[in-house]
Amino acid sequence: MLAAAIAAAAASAADPVAIKVAADTAGSSTRVVVTFAKPMECITSETGGKLRIACPEPILADPASRTLDDAILSSWAADGDRALVLTLGAGYRRVDTFELANPTRLVLDLQGDRDKSAARGAAPPVTALPVIVLDPGHGGVETGAVGPSGLEEKDVTLDLARRLKPLLERHGVTVVLTRDEDRVMPLDDRTAIANQNRAELFVSIHVNASKRKSAVGAETYFLSTDATDAEARTLAALENKAYAPAEPASGGSTPASGGPDRGLELILWDLAQNSYLAESSRLAELVQREMNTLAGTKDRGVRQAPFRVLMGATMPAILVEAAFISNSSEESRLADAAAKDKIAEAIARAIVEYRTH
Repeated sequence: MLAAAIAAAAASAADPVAIKVAADTAGSSTRVVVTFAKPMECITSETGGKLRIACPEPILADPASRTLDDAILSSWAADGDRALVLTLGAGYRRVDTFELANPTRLVLDLQGDRDKSAARGAAPPVTALPVIVLDPGHGGVETGAVGPSGLEEKDVTLDLARRLKPLLERHGVTVVLTRDEDRVMPLDDRTAIANQNRAELFVSIHVNASKRKSAVGAETYFLSTDATDAEARTLAALENKAYAPAEPASGGSTPASGGPDRGLELILWDLAQNSYLAESSRLAELVQREMNTLAGTKDRGVRQAPFRVLMGATMPAILVEAAFISNSSEESRLADAAAKDKIAEAIARAIVEYRTH
């Protein structure tokens, strides 16, 4: 009894779990993302025009409350110290929920009709531009591949993404970079950014490396649990391992070999990507075709591999290996501003053609 009382007292004295709440009303539905500071299983229930997210431990929401000018979601507010309540609007119809890990997130897609806002005399919602997410590979202490003269992959990929961004924006899209500075970005967070922005495309930008200094060329990937060949499998394993947490319990290996949970997670995301298989393949083919037009570029083709960075994407997603930084000649090209402009222009042409057709 005494031990139980002590445990209860300790639990009640524990700091609340911080949660961040964000809402996106730009699309046809309203998306609410609740991010938890630690894993937690909360229960979502709907009654009386409200959605209640009840948690087993005290929580501290940021922001604790907010009112929105939205026909589907009117507001949210904390309810005591263990629940968050969403007040639904007149246009709300139903909710779809799913969870993401690393960090733990509860995503609620509130389906409904925004035309209800017109009946209340509100201004019509602003039409949002389509979103494309560019993902510069690596960052921070995770430098990626390093060339013979010391050029680092993380710097090249960020530079390419920054050059590509304005080229795409000229065609009436919003471009979001998963990182716009030299910092570490976990793999799962990269596709989470794309999902939260409801991006129509996800393009991860990398440069390649090989022990064979003669290796050259560009190749483009889309997701599959089965790699095209041993070389593709090895590349995916290296990329996945580079971003793996240091703690063994977290599974610091490739998704397919990181224990049953990792393998199952990859299979589930692979099934999710099956919905976009044709689109991802088509985009990869177009990007590879345009890359092949660049002077001195060897065509290494379109391939498939279990890249974790593509796993969580709920839209067409590809990974571009623009050149071999391990090759001294291609490293020199990657250090040249004009050559990087040509690479960015090639990728932009492919994306524009994909979106056109």
